[in-house]
Amino acid sequence: MDFVIFAKKSVRFPGKHSAMLNGRRIIDMVASKLKDQGNVILYTKDPALRCQDCQVVLDTTEGIITDSVLTALDRFGTFFAVAGDMPFITQDIVSKVLRSYSGKPTFPVHSDGLIEPLFGIYTESIYDALNAYIESGGESLIGFLSLIDIERVPISEEEERFFISINYPEDIKKYADLTGNA
Repeated sequence: MDFVIFAKKSVRFPGKHSAMLNGRRIIDMVASKLKDQGNVILYTKDPALRCQDCQVVLDTTEGIITDSVLTALDRFGTFFAVAGDMPFITQDIVSKVLRSYSGKPTFPVHSDGLIEPLFGIYTESIYDALNAYIESGGESLIGFLSLIDIERVPISEEEERFFISINYPEDIKKYADLTGNA
């Protein structure tokens, strides 16, 4: 299965995917957790972004993340989506989602019911439904995933930290101590 890392240009933290966290670029930290599991594709709107252990594919969509996921389904078929700003994921949490996969879309779900839309498996079978959702004005991946039949993988309280995203420059310092645990 292909792993598709989504990385767009950030308005809140320009260059965040190349930012250093404890001596490593964030995007390379993400890719390193996936490279032993399958083919890793960096699907980015930033033509300057590069990644160790990744095949770089330019995302030429003009829209938001739902448009990017739809075009990724068209381009790559079934894939495991990963946010490019989640450096604390682990191979264990990736394996947990993969073990739960039985042919239908599979996503981690937090104890409060929140679905992780950029850390899970999108299947070709949902292409038409996602396209119809977008054409009807739908914009939220979480909203879309809550409408369709998905495999839900419960996330324990201990696993919550793996899904922290780096969204602001101050997050580098705030979460630096988590890299030893991920």
